[in-house]
Amino acid sequence: MRVRRASGGREGELVRRASRLRDSVEPLVPKLARDCPPERFDRLRRDLEEVREARDDQHRLDRMRRWGEPIPRAYAGLLRFYLEPELPALIVARYPAGEISYAPLSKASREAEVAVQNSDDPTRLLLGYLDWARKGFHFFATDDVLYCTGSDPAPPEEFRTRQLAHLPYRLQTAPEGRALDCPHLAPGSHVPFLEVDWTGAQTRVRLCRRCAKSDRHLLADLSSNAAIPDPESAFRVTVSLNAQCDSAPDCPHRHLPGLSRGVTKRYHFGKLSDREVLDEYVAGVLPLFERSRSPIFVSEGNCFGPDRKRFIDSLEPTPEEQAALERVLPEVQGLFEVEEATASRALEKLWPDHAETIVQAIVPDPERASRLVKEARSAPGRVSELLHRAARATREREALDALPQYHGLVPEATFLDSIARAYRSQGARASEKLLLDRLPREGKQRGIAFGLLVVLGKESAHLWQFTDTEQNFGRSLVPWIGPVLKAPPEEYHAALDRVLGAAGVAEWGTPL
Repeated sequence: MRVRRASGGREGELVRRASRLRDSVEPLVPKLARDCPPERFDRLRRDLEEVREARDDQHRLDRMRRWGEPIPRAYAGLLRFYLEPELPALIVARYPAGEISYAPLSKASREAEVAVQNSDDPTRLLLGYLDWARKGFHFFATDDVLYCTGSDPAPPEEFRTRQLAHLPYRLQTAPEGRALDCPHLAPGSHVPFLEVDWTGAQTRVRLCRRCAKSDRHLLADLSSNAAIPDPESAFRVTVSLNAQCDSAPDCPHRHLPGLSRGVTKRYHFGKLSDREVLDEYVAGVLPLFERSRSPIFVSEGNCFGPDRKRFIDSLEPTPEEQAALERVLPEVQGLFEVEEATASRALEKLWPDHAETIVQAIVPDPERASRLVKEARSAPGRVSELLHRAARATREREALDALPQYHGLVPEATFLDSIARAYRSQGARASEKLLLDRLPREGKQRGIAFGLLVVLGKESAHLWQFTDTEQNFGRSLVPWIGPVLKAPPEEYHAALDRVLGAAGVAEWGTPL
């Protein structure tokens, strides 16, 4: 609380508000809901009317602003100020919603002064009834009206609608009716969430960990502009890991504690944000998993316990991803969880501590595996892409190593052998590109090339590049070219010899 000088505009505004309240006390009294008992408010209205009747009597107002209930006392102070508008220094009071300045015009509490001097604002008038709320009354302020529902915690529907409309989150109606969820909590989703159950409004709101913000407070947004006797019971706060667990009965997921009393109070008092209360809960239950004697595998909220096979299957890995996961996961202890059920996410999480094991599952050559790991660490990227490239390179190397090596190859044999090796190691597109890049201007290689294009099914796009003689020559070799591309490695030499023999190339090279 601090003091500041009052401006002439502020003084004039207080005079105008006092003038309106000289005519009626109704702006100071909340609107009563149907089931709210009126007796207490009838007494308040009588006390206020007694003050209003003395609105021109300075001496009575002086006495009334020192004694009696807080709101009538503050009302008397404002009406006394109207008669002699000499404004004292303003006092600035701090509230969760911000700072509010008021003039100390009576012996009433600062809340009563603020309420009476700002009676045209229901959210500030509400402050004058905080003591009433502590005694069992429920108050709800909209933009236009301050409601009282007495002992009934159910707010007016107008207030409920307003509060939900002003929440700082993108929410959607949940299947169970008067409930709102963030988009990531669709039925069947298993992600940690914060839930605030507004019992009086029969409404609950849930936020997942991804949506919860570190600078927002769902409970405060729901309960703002309300004064109620017991906020903790009116707005019940829970946090859940929300995991689907069908593993062993001793899995920690089956015995998780609720939010601790200390964390709950810190959230209620506004000392933790939405994201922070979720993080506190997760951090608090993690030791339960760390003490587990066996690994616990979780993907996208589905717990598979120590069952590695089901966990890996749930990630739908490629062959190389599966090989890497099967190699490295036996080394994992405690909780291993991925928020997205993909093998690539699991491998990225494992990469920092298990890079060498992951790559060695795909690349059997230790030196090459070590080189790939070093390159990946200097230029990090997606682990799955690295494994895919490594697996492809390994397959290419294995395909080439299985074929015989030659020396002294004649040009026709060199051409056919290079295209066949490209096909076996990299596929049809790579072999077609290499063929066109190495196509000579003349010679038997051109007929062999056209025969290869026919076998690849690509000849129609290249007819213009070959003479009729070259095309006819190539077509005559087609029956023997196919095995060069597709026969088992041990039959490769014989297949190559048959094509070259049919092409009229007798002495074409010697195997090493």
